[in-house]
Amino acid sequence: MAEVWSRWREQLRADLIAAVASGGLPGGFDVDEALLEMVGAGLALNAAMQLQHDRAAAGRARRVIERALDQS
Repeated sequence: MAEVWSRWREQLRADLIAAVASGGLPGGFDVDEALLEMVGAGLALNAAMQLQHDRAAAGRARRVIERALDQS
């Protein structure tokens, strides 16, 4: 499980780096900060949906990820 988790996280990091390199995300974008926020949002979303059956959690997680990607 730890290996799969690590590969997924590294792929997401590589995708963010590629987005910066291609201009899809601004230069100076903090990839590691965004990665932490996005992974955290995913973990929180899973807990909210599985444990609290919170239907609004997906929208909140989406907004967190959007803010992580919008480092203006």
